[in-house]
Amino acid sequence: MIEWSERKAYWRNTKVQMLTSLLPLLLVLVVLPLYADVLNDMRILGIPLGYFLACHGLLLIAFVTIAVFVNRQDAIDHWHGAHEDI
Repeated sequence: MIEWSERKAYWRNTKVQMLTSLLPLLLVLVVLPLYADVLNDMRILGIPLGYFLACHGLLLIAFVTIAVFVNRQDAIDHWHGAHEDI
């Protein structure tokens, strides 16, 4: 169990880690539609590049973001003594 004195630092680290993990995904979600017309002029396997990136790239970025988030959160939990022993 985490000590009362450590809770404020724990939640501050958790919030910062969550925001930095979501930043790449949100950045791509905003920037990709802006360049969709330019990207659709190029093709991969006969599929417009903008569509290909929207389908596969965003999914890959989401999975990587989740994996990095879980790994970092586990490290924060261990650092503050809030981890679960399974």
